[in-house]
Amino acid sequence: MASTSTKQQSGFTLIELVTVLILLGILMSSLYLRGSPSTPSLNAQADQLARTLRHAQSLSLTQGRSLTLEVQSTTNYVVSDAGATITDPQGTVQAFTLLNGVTLAGGNLDFDSLGRPIDATDNLITTAQTWTLSVSGSTASVRVEPVTGFVSVTP
Repeated sequence: MASTSTKQQSGFTLIELVTVLILLGILMSSLYLRGSPSTPSLNAQADQLARTLRHAQSLSLTQGRSLTLEVQSTTNYVVSDAGATITDPQGTVQAFTLLNGVTLAGGNLDFDSLGRPIDATDNLITTAQTWTLSVSGSTASVRVEPVTGFVSVTP
């Protein structure tokens, strides 16, 4: 009679190895997509500026009055009416401060009672207005198109 011996083998199964490789791949891709630590904050604050511009346009139109996005410093901007910061219908004061070292470059922009972007002489703007947000060498731009007032963000 032939004797069969069973040897105990140790190691990892193919399924275990593939599972670990997949998990490592997911982890590495999430770290790669994350970018620099300041990028999410920069993009979020650029999106906030764009939402504020759209909100100012909407309020100008619905309330039938001219409003201004006023850049007060490299880290502060407000929506104002004749120099006074406004409160929207929900009671939110329209004053914003940039965080985490993000700075803002750009000027003021007025919206007429139809929500259209206008210049200081109450004429429709003829060239796009752009604000640049920056931190640690990264930049994002927020742009308002002439006549239509379309707002876009470029990371």
